[in-house]
Amino acid sequence: MTPADGFRLIEHTADMGIEARAASREEVVEEMVRGLAVLIFGRSPVASRVTTKIEVRAEDPVELLVSCLNEVVYWSEQGHMVPAALRIQSINDGELLATVSGEPFDPERHSMEREVKSVTYHQACLDEIPGGWYARVYVDL
Repeated sequence: MTPADGFRLIEHTADMGIEARAASREEVVEEMVRGLAVLIFGRSPVASRVTTKIEVRAEDPVELLVSCLNEVVYWSEQGHMVPAALRIQSINDGELLATVSGEPFDPERHSMEREVKSVTYHQACLDEIPGGWYARVYVDL
């Protein structure tokens, strides 16, 4: 991971992964969304012009993470949006309430690096570790 980012992209056969470390569960999920945006759009400049609420319910923390990331993928694809940030209002083991922000895709300002089909459960984790939290997912490209 670079000092400026709390995430890194991981190469994996026909897929690609994202892992992140942060001080809190909220921050690690927010970093995962930043990593997802970079995986799809590279480091294109993005403003928070449009927002939408995301509400996810799940049976466990890993399902919550994967579902949240898939909601961001869906929002991005359906609205032709480039995500800028995710801000979590509340999170626990079974529910996440957040706001995702971004702007419409503009081919003159944004690059399209990869097309993500979905975020998978393959080796996915969301764990509390000494000094913070760690998360990892792989995406189907």
